[in-house]
Amino acid sequence: MADVFSSVFGSIEAFVYRCRNDKNYTMEYIEGTLPNLLGYTVDDLLGNKTVSYVGLTVPEDVERVFGEVDASIAKGEPWDVFYHLTHKDGRIVPVRERGCAVYENGELVYLQGLVAGAQAETDLTKNIEGMLSKSQDLNTDIVELTGRIISSLKMLHMLSINARVEAARSGEMGRGFAVVAEEIRKLSDKNADWADQIRQRIGNDRSPVRASL
Repeated sequence: MADVFSSVFGSIEAFVYRCRNDKNYTMEYIEGTLPNLLGYTVDDLLGNKTVSYVGLTVPEDVERVFGEVDASIAKGEPWDVFYHLTHKDGRIVPVRERGCAVYENGELVYLQGLVAGAQAETDLTKNIEGMLSKSQDLNTDIVELTGRIISSLKMLHMLSINARVEAARSGEMGRGFAVVAEEIRKLSDKNADWADQIRQRIGNDRSPVRASL
């Protein structure tokens, strides 16, 4: 059996365990690459010889881990919990544990499961959070620019009404149309500029299209 586990865990940082359901999660059986993951030997943890498993869990995670495991046991379900352990050299190691309670004659006799290094998971989560943060910042800028365009369009609408009124008039009064038309042109240019900024921010490389009257 040991040869099978060695083959399975040879290329990954993970181990299977069986422990008591006590305050230390006292280990009774461990097989896998525990030294690669935490720097401790199996003998260091069995029976809490050198250190207890709970003692390796970072203090801020202990209560949460116990809570999630106890809740899963109460529901008769397996648990899947993420937490951090302390390496022998002092480094903090993120891990993912999947385990379950084992019963005999209706009595809980031990806990067992798989603990695997979760550094890749942690790195991926950070990358995703960074991407989402950048996306949120980008979306905020786009919303602001879009708001400017909407506000400008409302002004354009009002000015266009005034322009039509002026155009309908004759004589000297009709000269006011030129002023209104010029303001419409300026606002159109601003709209085009803001629209171009939005295209650039969302990665649209198409040639900018200028608004025209």
